[in-house]
Amino acid sequence: MVKKTLSYTDALRVLGKDDSALLDFAERLADGTLGMLGVPDLFGLREQVLRHGREAITGMREKITGVSRWDRTERIEAANQILRITAFFEALGEVLDQPGSPLKPADLEFTRDEQYALLTDAVNGYGLAPAPLPPAAHGDGSALAVWSPEASVLPFVRGLAVWEGLSDTARGRVEDSLAPLPALAQRRYAESYRKLAADVPEFGVWANLAEHDETRKHVDEMRVGLAGMEELLRGTLAAPGTRRRLTELERYYQAVLDKPMLPSVEAPEGAVLPPVRHAYLNLGGRLRFTGPNAQPSADDWWEKAHRYDDLQPLLVSLLTQRDCHLRPIVLLGHPGAGKSQLTRMLAARLPSGDFLPLRVKLRSVQADAPIRVQVEEGVSATLNTRVSWRELCDSAPGALPVVILDGFDELLQATGVNRSDYLEQVQQFQERQADMGSPVAVIVTSRTVVAERARFPARTPVIRLAPFDEDRIRRLLGVWNRANTAQLTARGLRPLPLETALRYRELAEQPLLLLMLLVFDTDANALQQGGAAFGRGELYERLLTAFAEREVRKHHSHLDADGLSRAVEDELRRLEVVAMAMFVRHRQSVTSDELGGDLSALFPETAVHVADPGLGGRIAPADQVLGRFFFVHEAGAVQRDGRRSVYEFLHATFGEYLVARTLVNELSDLVADREHAARRRSPAPLDTSRFYALSSFAAIAGRAAVVEFAADLLERRVGGDRAAYRALLVELFQAAPYPRTGQSVLDYQPYRATVVQRLAAHTANLVTLLVLVADEVDLAELYPGSARPWQDWRDVSGVWRAMPGDQWHGFLDTVRVRHLGFWENIGARTVLCREPEDPVNVGECVGFELRSDVAEALDVTNPYDITVPYDGITSRLLRSMATRAHGSVSRAVLMLGPYLKHVGTDLGSWLLDDPDPASADPAAVDLDASIPPHGSLRTGKVAWTEVNDVLELRLAPVGSAGSLFSDRRRNLRYMRLLFGNDRLGRLELTVLRQAAEDFGYFARFLSSSGGEDYSPPAEISLGLLRETVSGYLRRVTSVVSGPLLSSRHVRPVLDALRPHLQASEDLDRVCGLAAANDLLDDSDVTRELPSGQWRSTGGPSQGENGGPSRSSGSA
Repeated sequence: MVKKTLSYTDALRVLGKDDSALLDFAERLADGTLGMLGVPDLFGLREQVLRHGREAITGMREKITGVSRWDRTERIEAANQILRITAFFEALGEVLDQPGSPLKPADLEFTRDEQYALLTDAVNGYGLAPAPLPPAAHGDGSALAVWSPEASVLPFVRGLAVWEGLSDTARGRVEDSLAPLPALAQRRYAESYRKLAADVPEFGVWANLAEHDETRKHVDEMRVGLAGMEELLRGTLAAPGTRRRLTELERYYQAVLDKPMLPSVEAPEGAVLPPVRHAYLNLGGRLRFTGPNAQPSADDWWEKAHRYDDLQPLLVSLLTQRDCHLRPIVLLGHPGAGKSQLTRMLAARLPSGDFLPLRVKLRSVQADAPIRVQVEEGVSATLNTRVSWRELCDSAPGALPVVILDGFDELLQATGVNRSDYLEQVQQFQERQADMGSPVAVIVTSRTVVAERARFPARTPVIRLAPFDEDRIRRLLGVWNRANTAQLTARGLRPLPLETALRYRELAEQPLLLLMLLVFDTDANALQQGGAAFGRGELYERLLTAFAEREVRKHHSHLDADGLSRAVEDELRRLEVVAMAMFVRHRQSVTSDELGGDLSALFPETAVHVADPGLGGRIAPADQVLGRFFFVHEAGAVQRDGRRSVYEFLHATFGEYLVARTLVNELSDLVADREHAARRRSPAPLDTSRFYALSSFAAIAGRAAVVEFAADLLERRVGGDRAAYRALLVELFQAAPYPRTGQSVLDYQPYRATVVQRLAAHTANLVTLLVLVADEVDLAELYPGSARPWQDWRDVSGVWRAMPGDQWHGFLDTVRVRHLGFWENIGARTVLCREPEDPVNVGECVGFELRSDVAEALDVTNPYDITVPYDGITSRLLRSMATRAHGSVSRAVLMLGPYLKHVGTDLGSWLLDDPDPASADPAAVDLDASIPPHGSLRTGKVAWTEVNDVLELRLAPVGSAGSLFSDRRRNLRYMRLLFGNDRLGRLELTVLRQAAEDFGYFARFLSSSGGEDYSPPAEISLGLLRETVSGYLRRVTSVVSGPLLSSRHVRPVLDALRPHLQASEDLDRVCGLAAANDLLDDSDVTRELPSGQWRSTGGPSQGENGGPSRSSGSA
């Protein structure tokens, strides 16, 4: 790409190629390391800029003679840029040297690193109005806007230490003193421009100075020179060869540095897009090497990965190690995280003498081709000519080829081709090259979620890109704001503050989405107008509307206000179709063909038709809808029968908001239709076919964000008057189980779903929306006239468990079903409400079963007296029972009431632990054949539950002393329940009470038998139990707060242990700890924290987090 503008440092590089002093100064200026040049203040910098600038333009005639046309043009533009910068510094010095100036050059001392950065940006062109080529015809240059002090000079001065010591009056004087700067700089620029026109004929033409006799002969020379330059260009063309191709490739890659950070079509009018060279921020990330069980797509796999704040040293290290020649380097990240931009920067920055970067966009090559062919196709497409792999490598002897394969996820998503062995093929390609003595490094990029579809060679380095942290967000805002302060100020707008951007951190953390926020706010400060109460839903509505409006204005500028509003809504409806197409398929993406089918079935009027498709053929509907939206990412790939495309949103929440928007809008339309029909004399049946089609393939509760967005939309749209919505949803729910008659039929089937599956999704969505519009809904309202509404409810709720797991569990986390009053059996009722996420009352979940068979008074543990923590598997099990009104399971829980009340609240968690070491000993006591002696072959661990171990200890029959104390499993259960714990809770107290009973049984047995049956195994087991209990008591540092753990309850258990242990001090200490609970009321059992909230359970060998890992079953 031809560079559109040159900064001052670029100009120095162009004109000082043979001058080491100029190049060194340019590099220092570009890197912001002026202090290393001994530049103490602005005066010193001014002298350096003027001196080096004059040196650069000395001998311009020679510098533009005998070179190519491009070199001549670039050098003339560089000279023009230097004139402008030097004119500014000349004028700035004159302004500051004027009598009465409140600041002198000597006052502007550099005291902070930020000042170097500010002035470096200024010198490199921020705040400098683009100079037209050719410039205005006024000989005095009065039309040339050279510098805006508000854009760059004042921010620099305000960053100086001297500014902090000035009064408001003095600061005003400084600002006033800088006001003449633009006009003075323009005059100095015009003077220098005229002088240089004698050596640069093009200047005379651009400035329309040909009428001056003094320059006429130079104009004539220039005209001749233009012809000579054309001949020179022809004469300097190198013979076709690969060396030329590499030069072209290098220039192509490096051109990205001077491209704007966003395509200009995405920015509002007037926005200044800083170049990538200044705007690209080095990314951070994490590194791990793959092993046999690597799961790079899982978040927990990265927990132990090393964090790098800057990936540059890491990438340099990897590329300079031998291993990178034998296996690929994989870069993972979410959409918009900067994967592709990072590969572009690598291609641009890798030194051409040592490396040969070859970047391949996998979306543009044959998806099923061998690696070598993909590289050849990708590079050939870049160079617009065919080139072979062998030619490329032979042309750069000594350089390491670095093949960058960008977009492995696109190759998989768009084509559906099974290339799970792709990374292995890359490794084989590398190995073949290494065997031939021509090693090659390969970098592969992919979305994180797609990594699960690839097999990783052993020891493959995998880097996951980190989202922007607060510092990077601040720095990118600084780059953008410095570039746009002038135009924002001129429009009466403000730069985006950091605190505003951080309010939307989920977007600001992704580089591309942060740029989207900046673009959005640059247009009328739209992001700042919302203030602190600017909700997430409203943000997405404004973002989508703003970008849609920009597209409409771009293509339909003639529309009036009403037409514009309708066109914008049409654009948003098209996006809604896209979001729903993904949602109903339970995916985050949709293919072009799938979307086209959905458009035809649901909203045929939303398709954009092209009257004259031209030579390229008719554009697919999906491409028409999505091709113009900034926040939609297209994953494309090529197959032999054509191109395939897959679309996804840059951030999943865009799609989630649009799904909520779709359903709420459709619901609102139905409410309006229903109210309108009610006013008619002969109302027609309400046509709900479109709403049913959209709501019967997936449950919105499966996406928590969709539920939140729907609640926000309903709140903003409906407010407090929700009776009409409630009535409609109740009506739709009551009709849902019956055949749909009198309805139009939509030919819409995104996937083959059964009638039951669609009923489940549809009714689940109705109930979800119902609890969003109503605080509480009695089942009697849904089933009027029913004696037991919960039984009728069970007919519908039973089908919900057949929904996909994420949707079912999401529904449980959205809707709570509460069975109230069944203990007293007076006014018993069942209500629905939105999940409050507070502790779960057991009776409210299973109480309905208390009265399923009996009407008499109850003498069992009252489940309404028991609560369990919201987080945990027991809570999910109970809420599942409540929702499904599952009688048999609920009765089993009722029978476990004493355990829940007195021991613990964890009924369903599997705990994973290392197997008992003794099981590896062939001489150990035989185990039941049903229990694997060495744990799972997959994980090497065994699974167990607390409730099973406690019940086994308490309820297992006691045989002879030999069988009791030689039972390794019994000792193992004691160890698992007590080992690694440092707090005493209800479960531990129960286990200690059982241990005291075992000790007593053993003592009585020895006393009665005289020790005849005493055996070494029994002695060993007894010793292990004594060691387990004593060790636990030594570790106890606290007692859980609760009345059932007061000293009155704890002391008897400890006293029962005392005769059997040599641990009097520990027993007394633990009893003293329990005394802190003595003032608690025994009736206030809810004050005790359930054990599941705090226990760090352990076993013979603890897991990574200090105890066995838990595995929750499905509810």
